[in-house]
Amino acid sequence: MTAEPARHAPDDTSLVERARTGDRDAFEQLVRRHNQRLFRAARAVVHADSEAEDALQQAWLAIYRALPGFRGDAAFATWATRITVHAAIRVVRKRPELIEVTDETSAGPDGELERAEVGRLLETCLAQLPQGNREVMVLRDVLELDTAETAACLGISEEAVRVRLH
Repeated sequence: MTAEPARHAPDDTSLVERARTGDRDAFEQLVRRHNQRLFRAARAVVHADSEAEDALQQAWLAIYRALPGFRGDAAFATWATRITVHAAIRVVRKRPELIEVTDETSAGPDGELERAEVGRLLETCLAQLPQGNREVMVLRDVLELDTAETAACLGISEEAVRVRLH
């Protein structure tokens, strides 16, 4: 009976191998498994849901096209996050103006309002950081990647990650 869950939840490596051979279901499983994480990474860079969705769509296309070249040197999630961050950066570079953080608070329990306020405050603070530092901060402290994963996602050294985070 322990073999059943393994068949229902294959690891990323087997899904990537199956997706490389054209298995659409395997790629769909990768998308479902990692979409929320990649959306959060894109959203942290572009600061707007609609632009994050656009960047994420571009990222998934790039990920699909690049699957044959995926060597497995890093985890699939790290590799996909790197592609997503770069797609989001391209979106930001295409627009010269900054997007203002909007007030999207909805009525609800006090705890929800506090979390929403903290979220807006965090977004406002992150928006004031220079782009390179903001990416490191989001990957390390929001998405909780380690230094090596952050460096791999951004294509910089671990020392550069530590310096930017500091």
